[in-house]
Formats: sequence, C-alpha cells, structure tokens
Amino acid sequence: MNTGLERELRDFMGERIPTFDQCYRCGACSGICPVKKTTLVFDPRKIIHLLLLGLEDRLFSEVLWYCSQCGSCVEVCPMDVKPKDVIFQVRNFMLRKGLIDWEKLFGIGVFARVDAKKCIVCLTCVRTCPFGAVAIDEAIGVAKIDPQVCKACGICVMECPARAIELPRKPEYLEVRF
Repeated sequence: MNTGLERELRDFMGERIPTFDQCYRCGACSGICPVKKTTLVFDPRKIIHLLLLGLEDRLFSEVLWYCSQCGSCVEVCPMDVKPKDVIFQVRNFMLRKGLIDWEKLFGIGVFARVDAKKCIVCLTCVRTCPFGAVAIDEAIGVAKIDPQVCKACGICVMECPARAIELPRKPEYLEVRF
C-alpha cells in the first residue's frame, strides 16, 4: 500500500476512534456479529486485525459494507474498540479517497435507488422508510433516497405501488448458511 495513504488512514482513524489500536483480537465482536454468522467473508475481528497490521490494501473492499452497523460488537468489546465505528470510519475514508464509488455500492445492494421515470410521487416510500432516507427532491420533483442513510431493508421497494425503487440483491445473502 502507498505509505502516504496508510499514514493518512492511521491519522484519520486515530482522530476519530482513539481506542481502535487497543484490540487484542479476543473475538467477542465476531462471536456476536449477525453478519459473521451468515457469511464466510465478513469478520469484524479480521477487519480490525488487518488495520492494526497495516494491511489496509486488503481491507479496502466492498466487504466493509456487509456490516449492518447494528452495534452488537460495541457492547461486547472489552477494550472499547467499537468495531462498528472503526468499520464506519474506514468506509468514509474509502469514499473520500475515491477507493470505492456510489455506483459500485448500489450494485452490491448497499442502498436502494428511485427510477425518476417511474416515480409517481405518491409519498408511500417517504412514509414507510423507518430510517428517514427518502425525501422528495425539489429540484427534480420525485422521490430520492439518501444512500448514506438508507439501510437497504427493502421496505420501500416492497411498498412502492409504481415499482419505481430498485435494490440489488446483496452478495452476502447468496452465501447464507442454514
């Protein structure tokens, strides 16, 4: 990895989550993580470990967006590392540095999107979104979903009478273990 980018990420993380380097990899976060239970590629402990080892280049992938940000890992961490927040901040860093883009994130089902040509502005999506991610965009006069607020729950997709909202299937759902 570019050492300048590596240093920049460490500074970025240190400013936002000063305890991130206290992890001793006990596995409590991985043991409670609901996403870890359903997918082979996501593991919060590995994410923290890669960061601590300076292997950020292996960390920068769409796998970080598998995290549902539920916060279960925060409650069980004995060192107050806050894996959820670490993952959130690494995501922000990737977006700021252009290491991933919104189109790729849409393609892997991170957020839903409104097809402006199909939207009938019925406000159903605005009313049913439990996260407040949907609003009417005054500039174009149709519903718009804020990708940073959307949790990809699919409620708006199911409720839209015009079928104007699309949400690609998340890759981690394809490897669910029963």
